[in-house]
Amino acid sequence: MQSKLSIKKRDRISEVKIMLMYLLIFYLMWALKELWFVKYIDLFDEKTSAIFEAIVKFLIWIVPAWLYIKYYLNNSPVHYLKLNVNVKKGLLWGAVLSLVLGLYFAFVTYILNGKSFQFSLSFDDYLNSFLMAGIAEEIVFRGLILQEINKKFTFWKANIITALLFLLIHYPIWIYNSEFFVFGSHIYIFAVGLLFGFVYKKTGSLWSVVILHIFHNFIVTIS
Repeated sequence: MQSKLSIKKRDRISEVKIMLMYLLIFYLMWALKELWFVKYIDLFDEKTSAIFEAIVKFLIWIVPAWLYIKYYLNNSPVHYLKLNVNVKKGLLWGAVLSLVLGLYFAFVTYILNGKSFQFSLSFDDYLNSFLMAGIAEEIVFRGLILQEINKKFTFWKANIITALLFLLIHYPIWIYNSEFFVFGSHIYIFAVGLLFGFVYKKTGSLWSVVILHIFHNFIVTIS
């Protein structure tokens, strides 16, 4: 009996070590890209640099997460990430919550601030700030990290940890753009991470937060 418990304990420790190793490599690779490699990407013309940026994000974010699920967790990435379950519910709630968010930002922008939306957007905005950000970041944070941490902790503890990790991944680009000391952004991104985690939990579909994330980035950009 004690031997079986010891084996289970060692397995749990091993799982934690593997996840920590994954996170360490992931954050290191992304920090190098945002703090160093980005200046080489920016040497290309606008369209080429945007495509190159998307490819790099795909390789650093989506591919390792997909391989982690498939080969370490021995699971179907599509099923594990909840891409093929509650699809209609996820799409519906993603659209409804996006509409609510849009109405809120419209009220703040037009009524409270007396301004208007600015629709002058670049190809990079559509490809990376909206599409790739919504897909890649939700696959990694809500799809993989939140679910893995939730195996060890209660949902809200896991959601808080995931939201903190989600905040942390923004630090390299904030440092690069000299925006790190805008402390309101720290609170805002942490709160957004909590919201996305809660929506993912309630809908049981990654599509809900992918859509909400994409629309959130869009509405924030044009506000």
